[in-house]
Amino acid sequence: MEKLLKSVISILVLVRILFLQISTKSSSIYLTKDSDHYIGLSKDIVYFFFNDNLSNYWLSTFRLPGYPVLLNIFSRILEIKNIIYLNLVADLIVLYLLYKLLFIYFEKTYCYIGCILFLINTNVLISSSQIMTESFSTLFFFASFYFYKVKKYLVSSIFISLLSIFKPLGVYLIILYIILMIFEEKKLVTNIIKISFIPICVISSIYFNNFVQYETSFYSTSSYFHLQWLNEASNSICKDGDFNSPIVSEPGYVFENWLQKNQLTTSSDSNILINKLKADSSGQILDNFQCKAYSMARSSIWNMFGIRRANWNGVGLNSITLNFIIYFSLIYVIIINSIFIFSIFKSLKKRKLNSYIFVILFYMIITSTLPFGNSRTRVLIEPFLIVLLIDSVKNVVSNKLNKSYL
Repeated sequence: MEKLLKSVISILVLVRILFLQISTKSSSIYLTKDSDHYIGLSKDIVYFFFNDNLSNYWLSTFRLPGYPVLLNIFSRILEIKNIIYLNLVADLIVLYLLYKLLFIYFEKTYCYIGCILFLINTNVLISSSQIMTESFSTLFFFASFYFYKVKKYLVSSIFISLLSIFKPLGVYLIILYIILMIFEEKKLVTNIIKISFIPICVISSIYFNNFVQYETSFYSTSSYFHLQWLNEASNSICKDGDFNSPIVSEPGYVFENWLQKNQLTTSSDSNILINKLKADSSGQILDNFQCKAYSMARSSIWNMFGIRRANWNGVGLNSITLNFIIYFSLIYVIIINSIFIFSIFKSLKKRKLNSYIFVILFYMIITSTLPFGNSRTRVLIEPFLIVLLIDSVKNVVSNKLNKSYL
C-alpha cells in the first residue's frame, strides 16, 4: 500500500511540473495585476524601498519588500516566467513538513494520503503557477507552525519573520502564538521571548524604515487601504445590501474616490496622504458594526468555498477538462470544509482547544475583512485543513468518530 501511495505522489509531482511548463508558455497564467507590482518593485530594491526621495511611492508602501527581493535575486539567473518553478520548491517543502507533522500523530499510510490531498488541491496548484506570494507565504506560515509544534521556537520565529516581510501578517502571528502558548506551554515568558523577539525586531525595522522615508510610522499601507474599503463597503451594504456594487466588489474603487474627494494623488506628499489614510480608516471602525459582521461572514464563506473559476478559465483548457477541474474543486472544498465545521463542533463538545482549528479561525477572521472575499487567501491554510481531514479519516477507519488524535 505504501509503495502505491509513494508512486501516486511521484506521479502527481510530475504532473505539477508539467502544468508549470504549460504555464510558462502563457503570460495570462503566470502574470496577474499583482505580479506586475512585484516585478516592477524587484527591478531596483534600494530605489523602491530605501529611498527617502521617492516620488511615486505608493506601491513601495503597499507591498512589503520580501517577495520583490526574492524576485530580484532569482531573476538574475532565471527568466521571469521560470520564477514559478520556485513556487514548486516552496510547495514541495510544505509537502515534506506536512508529512512530518502528520507523522507525529498518524501512521505512514495516513501521512502519504495527506500528501496526496495537498498535491491534488487545485487552489494550491493554480497559485503555484502564478508569480505571486502565496506559495512562499504558505511555506513560511506552515513552517512556523510546524516548528512551534515541535517546540523549536527560535526556528519558528525565523519563519514568522520571513512571512512578516512577505505579507503584513507578522503582528497577527505573534499574537496567535502567544495565545496558543498561554493555553499550551509551561515556561511561558521564556518561550514567548524566543518566538517573538526576532519577528518584533524585523517588524520594528520596517516601521523605522518607513518613518525615515515617509515621516510617519506604519507596517504597510495595505492594512489601512483594506480597512477603509471595509468601512465604506459595510456602509454601502447597510444602505442597499448590494454586494455587486463597485464600492463592495472593486478593491480600488473606494480608495480612488477618496483620493479625488481629498484632492490627493498617490504622488502627493507621503506624510499627508498616509496620515490622512490612517485617520480615515480608523475613524469608522465601529460604525455599521452589524453590516461589517455580515460582510465578514459572507467573505469567510467565499474565501473557504471559492474555487477560482476565473483563474482556471484563463488557463486555456478544453471545456471537458475545465469542467472536470471546476467540479472536482467544488467537491474538494465541500468535503474539506465540512470536515472543518465538524471538527469545530467536536472540539466544542470536548471543551478542548484544538490548535489547528484555532489557527484556521484566527486566519479566517483576519482575511474576512476583505469585503468581497477571495479564495486565494485560503491557500495559506490548506495544509491545516488537510491535517483536520486526515484526523477525521483516521477516526472513521478506527470507528472512533468522537476521538481526535491531534
